[in-house]
Amino acid sequence: MDKSMTEIMEKVNAIKSELDKVEGRVVTTREHMEKIETFMGQLSKEIIEGFHIVSSKINALTEEVKHLESLITKTK
Repeated sequence: MDKSMTEIMEKVNAIKSELDKVEGRVVTTREHMEKIETFMGQLSKEIIEGFHIVSSKINALTEEVKHLESLITKTK
């Protein structure tokens, strides 16, 4: 009886040890996911800001082209 109880306790401890490893992996995965989500949020914000900058520069160039076009049509 004592031998079977020892075997059962060894198996329970082995299972607990494996569960601890799995828990550690889950925690690590969650931390990585949080870092990735933060990075993606920052990246998204920077991309949108970049589009706004490019858009404003395109608008400025469009206005400059219109101004040059009006100067050319006036000199004709």
